[in-house]
Amino acid sequence: MIRNMFALALLGLGAGHSAPAQTWSAELMGGTAINLSTPLIVHQNGYPDIDAVAHYETKPFGPDFPYYAIRFSRWNGDEAWEFGQVHHRLFLADPPTDIQYFAIHYGYSYLLFGHAWRRDGIVYHVGVGPIVTNPATTVRDEKRSVGGWLFNGGYYLSGVGVGVSAERDLHVSRKTYALVEVEFTAGNAWAVPIANGYAEVPNLALHFHIGLGHYF
Repeated sequence: MIRNMFALALLGLGAGHSAPAQTWSAELMGGTAINLSTPLIVHQNGYPDIDAVAHYETKPFGPDFPYYAIRFSRWNGDEAWEFGQVHHRLFLADPPTDIQYFAIHYGYSYLLFGHAWRRDGIVYHVGVGPIVTNPATTVRDEKRSVGGWLFNGGYYLSGVGVGVSAERDLHVSRKTYALVEVEFTAGNAWAVPIANGYAEVPNLALHFHIGLGHYF
């Protein structure tokens, strides 16, 4: 159902609009994602590894900080260099017995540096960069304490990922536009901290975004 709505939106929006020859743009998006099944390997000191097939939910509206994506682009004609963040959220569904709770809902965040091209009313994006995670986990009844690394807030540089997307814009005013976007991300977070250990958490997901953009 969600996929069909976004497909219709991509087809139904107008042909888009051209940015000024050289300008900055900023975009803020909400949305959700469908996660593919991926391996999950948990290494905890003093215990054998947990090796499972993970099925994740996104729960885009909560608990805690919701799903979002942002992007800043420097346009030169129909091409741009850009930086963006996809604040992805993962909740492990049906965890194995030794895992009481496993979520990365404070952020399985892609920080993407990339390039964009506008062609025939569609904007294509390709980006690559680090993944920063902030997990909340309880493994074998050992809960991970919050804190450490970045600003002592529990954020950790955990891996690297890529994102590719297609965006369709609709002119709202001279500098403001609405957008819909479909994005595919592939990430490998091999150093997600847990209590007395770490987890390897690759992720493949199809994302659906809707939001607003503005040229400066």
